[in-house]
Amino acid sequence: MSKAKTMSRSRNQIANSYSPESFFTFEGGSGACIAHSVPTESIELVDATKEQIFERINELGRAWFDAAMGCRDADATQPRVSAPQCVDPKMLDNTRSDFQAPGIERVHLCRPSSMGYTPAPLSFVCRACGLFRDFTTLRELDAAISELSTTKCRKHDGPCDWEQLDVIFVHWSGNWTQPFPGQYQWSDVDAKVVKRRDKCICGHEDFRLNRRAAGIGDWFFECAKCDKPLSPKWRQNDEASLRFIGPAFTEARRTEVSMQAAPYRASSVYYVKSDLFIDFKDGGRDLLTRLRPGREDALKDFVAKQYGFGISEVTDEEVEAACAGRPDCEKEWLEFQSSSGAIKTGEAMAATVSEPIRSGILTMLATAYEGKKRIINDLRRRAILLPKISLPVPLLERIRHRQVLFASKFDPFRLAVEHATLDATRLAVESRVNGKKPYVSFTRLDEDLAPETDVERDALQAETQVALTRLGLADMGLIREFDLCRFSFGYSRMEGGPVLHDKRGMNMPVRLNMFPPVMHNSSSKNPIYVVQQGNEAIYVKLKPELVQAWLADLDCPDMFSLSGDEKIGAGILACSQQMSPFLDKLPESDTPPTYFYLYTLLHSYSHLLMKHMSEYSGLDMGSLGEYIFPADLAFVVYRSGTTMDLGNLSAMWRNSGTAMLNAMLSLKATQCGTGSLCSHRGGACPDCIMVPETSCVASNKLLSRSVLRGTGKRPKFDTRPEGIRGFFEYTGE
Repeated sequence: MSKAKTMSRSRNQIANSYSPESFFTFEGGSGACIAHSVPTESIELVDATKEQIFERINELGRAWFDAAMGCRDADATQPRVSAPQCVDPKMLDNTRSDFQAPGIERVHLCRPSSMGYTPAPLSFVCRACGLFRDFTTLRELDAAISELSTTKCRKHDGPCDWEQLDVIFVHWSGNWTQPFPGQYQWSDVDAKVVKRRDKCICGHEDFRLNRRAAGIGDWFFECAKCDKPLSPKWRQNDEASLRFIGPAFTEARRTEVSMQAAPYRASSVYYVKSDLFIDFKDGGRDLLTRLRPGREDALKDFVAKQYGFGISEVTDEEVEAACAGRPDCEKEWLEFQSSSGAIKTGEAMAATVSEPIRSGILTMLATAYEGKKRIINDLRRRAILLPKISLPVPLLERIRHRQVLFASKFDPFRLAVEHATLDATRLAVESRVNGKKPYVSFTRLDEDLAPETDVERDALQAETQVALTRLGLADMGLIREFDLCRFSFGYSRMEGGPVLHDKRGMNMPVRLNMFPPVMHNSSSKNPIYVVQQGNEAIYVKLKPELVQAWLADLDCPDMFSLSGDEKIGAGILACSQQMSPFLDKLPESDTPPTYFYLYTLLHSYSHLLMKHMSEYSGLDMGSLGEYIFPADLAFVVYRSGTTMDLGNLSAMWRNSGTAMLNAMLSLKATQCGTGSLCSHRGGACPDCIMVPETSCVASNKLLSRSVLRGTGKRPKFDTRPEGIRGFFEYTGE
């Protein structure tokens, strides 16, 4: 019992529910344990996937650090926050004053195949008399087993009936400690933190834990001999915070070091830090590089080109300047010069020669123009050539501050680039892999999804098109392999975000901790658990003209108008709103933002589809996930899991695809069957469009049935009294 053991669970479970430093109980509920990092096998990833993992950690870590460091800026009277209080020292630079994401040499990218564990906390209470015992190590507990089994109980004849105490003390620094009759305190004499175990004034050292109070924070230790309480309530201080504050510790700073008693099962005890992204591997790398720090101009170029903003004509001088001194552009520059020379010569000749000869020159000119255009497009695709563009000021501001404004999973610019990459690598690909296309629209079925005869196929496609039109959809289809990469790298306690607000009148910086290190190749490295999966998914895209008409009628003050060749995504990006990882403190007002309405529509529509996919495919709701692309009015519902994909979604479409679409059109699909307040608020509940939070990208926030079909109400963020018309009312339904 004195050694840590290892367990095997599914990869997703180990990377999340049983990740290092989490508390858990095995099936049957017999005893609490804490998970420990153990060496496990490395995972081989292509460079593009590794780059995305580190980019995500850098984005999340930087945003976390900045928010935690600034949590007390509004009150100059409060103690200043220091960098080590905000993130793990492994995520700080050499000066230990600023954030720096760990490099690949300091981490171990691995498969979550096993996890170590030991019993914890090692504190025990007699169920009958309340006698308390605690142990520092498993070896110490082993040595005391015989003594525990013979300890006489004061309440009945026979030995004490011991149970493991299921309460621990936790702190926003990420530390925890098991209860004991005493406290960690700062000693000015010793100039260090000391662990002081108390004695009763009668001299006795044994204590009982009085658990009669309803709140566990009101429990206390009392002497096992004279029954005198050790203190009115049990309290504990965080050892690491005391050490950090050191000689500067005063009674006024006690709130900063005070720990909180909590059941080890409570969600506040542990929050794993993980992220998920579409794993394009090496595909679309040129597009994804535009999201890197320092590539702001390349991202602006992408936004301008993708969403129809005006772009100045590229001059030969600009191409020459872009290619100058770049060996990787030497070939393109020579070809560009050749095409430019041919155009100059051909244009001069075409004005003077006779018609038969002129026709041949015009053909040559067309070829030269095409060659020049191809080279420019290639240089732009590689972000070597960045033309002059003019973007609206609000859009430029959002691009400049996007890593502060948006969590990665809500960043509309990142999602726009990912959608373009998905289009280039899946949606627009006509070539076949193992005889099948990577994406099949339900209105253009291939041999695998279509009925056996052409007549049946044409009838099914026509019926599907009618249903999609009634649903307001521009396209819907099957992605055969929707590759995802999920990784977890750390944890926090007490709060899932970087700030614990108003803790006894003071904001606290919540520390982002990396998983404890393991030995890998004779070096100590922090593990990052990586899970890759490639399962079937359903892709959905709404009709832009219907969405724009619906948004315009909502009368939001920041509703946009489009001009020239601008697409609706141009307006959506320009009016995008800040969205933190946990969507906490979403504003509620009578001047609601257009972007929240747009996101709520896509999110609610996605949940509506998930509900029906689960019903018609037989898949559990927890085995589905979603990915939302706001600027492109699209979303994907995918089958989540690392087990072999059995083709559930393709089978669902073949067996009952149109039945599912027609069911989504019914009034019942957007009604709540509970008769609860949900029906009166126009929101959502588990009986209508809420799904398990493990399946939801936004923790079931920004959801409302009213955006789909008018319920006479509005979403929570819009406090205006009158109701709205639902999106389906614009589709003819």
